[in-house]
Amino acid sequence: MELNQLLPIVFTSFICALLSIKIMEPLAEGFGLVDKPCSRKKHSGHIPLIGGLSIYVAVLVCSSVWLQESRTLQLYLIASTLTVFIGMIDDKYDLSVRVRIFGQVIIASIIVNGAGVNISQLGNLFGWGDIELGVLGILFTYLAVMVLMNAFNMIDGIDGLLGMLSLNTFLAIAILFYLNGQYQNVTFPLIVCVALLPYLAFNMKLLKHKANKIYMGDAGSMFIGLTIIVLLSLGTQEPGAAFHPVTALWIVAVPLMDMLAIIIRRVKKGNSPFKPDRDHLHHILLKAGLSSTQALVTITLISVVFCIIGILGQVNQWPESVMLWAFIFLFIVYSRVLKFVSPKVNKRRVNLKK
Repeated sequence: MELNQLLPIVFTSFICALLSIKIMEPLAEGFGLVDKPCSRKKHSGHIPLIGGLSIYVAVLVCSSVWLQESRTLQLYLIASTLTVFIGMIDDKYDLSVRVRIFGQVIIASIIVNGAGVNISQLGNLFGWGDIELGVLGILFTYLAVMVLMNAFNMIDGIDGLLGMLSLNTFLAIAILFYLNGQYQNVTFPLIVCVALLPYLAFNMKLLKHKANKIYMGDAGSMFIGLTIIVLLSLGTQEPGAAFHPVTALWIVAVPLMDMLAIIIRRVKKGNSPFKPDRDHLHHILLKAGLSSTQALVTITLISVVFCIIGILGQVNQWPESVMLWAFIFLFIVYSRVLKFVSPKVNKRRVNLKK
């Protein structure tokens, strides 16, 4: 797609997201879409949970106006609408884990059985040829949809973090499509990237000192996760695969590793894997003495490095098995470091309080 064709599309995305925020912000309190302080949330006042809604509106408008109509796009938009609706209900009433999972299964069903998104092969992960999943691909896709929806939901812990990690991932996907010559597929991830910018500006209060802060909300984080898994599935599966499935791991590495590591630690402690705590990477960095901005920059840079590794591996055709084992090795190191550091950080905080 030519630059002069792309500019009005991304401009529409930015304006729609910005206007959505300005329109919904004064209405959020009345609809109960606000985040209130509690034992786990130390902010002051009621923060509107409309960031995700603004991104969804921008994507919906741009997709309807600018993109070529297709069954996959239509079913994706239906699944996205349901995702945002369930997320809004969760933001307002704090749904139980069972209800959220049930809703995610329905969403995954629309994507898999309706839109035809199916992760049927995992690439040449062990050096003896592509791994074909067959009928198990449907179950794997269900799992992938739910994992990424929850991974991006769980990483949303400090200002700007979810937005920056999402921005990294969508940019990486756009770059991979571009490098493969699939210029028509570059547009959609760029639409989401631009729609993220107004949210980040308000969330991180970059516009002006008195600008009201907004949060993404569960509606937004689940919508982001759903959109990413759909793009990754379309990018890694035939026909017309643009990059290897193992490359997808690298461009979602931080939220994926953080979710898997935290679930393993919770299970080992005998807790529910869905029980909230303050042992995520950003919590540990904050407890170690980093400011919120420093933690954001640190995690964002880690994410950028992982994305670059994934892109370089794809461009240079590094063996998929090497990319997989490198990812597993880094995950083990990540998990061990956090397991070692977390108790010491907590002990240090207790001593400082004394």
